[in-house]
Amino acid sequence: MAALSDTLGWPPERVTSAFNKLIHLSSLGPGSETSSSRITHIRLSLISFLDRQEEELIRRQKEIATSRQVIFQLLAEYAETDAADHHRRTRRLEGREAIQSLIRTMADDCTSEVAVFATGGGQPAESLEAAKPLDSAVLGRGVRVRYVYLDSVRNDGATTAYAQWLTQQGGQVRTVPHLPTRLLIYDRALAIVPVNPQVADAAVIALEDLGVVSALQALFERTWEQASPLGADRARDAQGLTAQERAVLELLARGFTDEMIAKKLAVSVRTVRRMTAGLMTRLNAGSRFQAGVLAVARGWLCG
Repeated sequence: MAALSDTLGWPPERVTSAFNKLIHLSSLGPGSETSSSRITHIRLSLISFLDRQEEELIRRQKEIATSRQVIFQLLAEYAETDAADHHRRTRRLEGREAIQSLIRTMADDCTSEVAVFATGGGQPAESLEAAKPLDSAVLGRGVRVRYVYLDSVRNDGATTAYAQWLTQQGGQVRTVPHLPTRLLIYDRALAIVPVNPQVADAAVIALEDLGVVSALQALFERTWEQASPLGADRARDAQGLTAQERAVLELLARGFTDEMIAKKLAVSVRTVRRMTAGLMTRLNAGSRFQAGVLAVARGWLCG
């Protein structure tokens, strides 16, 4: 018990409580199962759960390593170009006025497509009002407009109304549980991303490097394929989970707190706790630890 407590970073009484609950859970199995076999089953479940957690950590480390390699390659590429070419392909803009001016220019000039990741959940009324004439003009020219919002906007009346208006005008709107960053791509040729995703309107980078823009477009397309149309009921997977519920479960398994999950999904902490409680009830789990073991056993969590 002491070793397990040290490994998990839990107080001994929490480990003991979780272990007792697992024993109790196992005792609900077939009467023919011996105490020894139940303990073996618990041990295997714990090992399987920890193995999957380790696999997830390794996967994340590989993703970080890949991202770091890509970033260093880009930096090396930019370092090899002359200053004029670098300035032409990347621009930094600071302040809401400068950013909105660039967006207005791109909206006026684009001819084929606009792709948007709209982070932050429900959008401020002033942002929606500023976007409406631009989107209207773009759609009026027959340009394809696609927005990906967070699932949480389904509970925001103003943003939902705007999304419905977009759809009526010929735009397309889908939602996902969470997004990596705010993003605008025009004609697959120029991308706008925030310098700091936490303060998206403070400063942005406008990118015209074909390789970078193509990579961001591929990210958009992959997210778009996995997203749900706003007007449709949120589909459930083979385990009966919505995409948002699965996101909560996966983030819990990665050690995110309720506050961290709420921020990532742009929902309230209360909503996260309600969803967590619902998942635990469906799993018949008495704790998050037990819920993790049961989720693995049922195939709700994969390595």
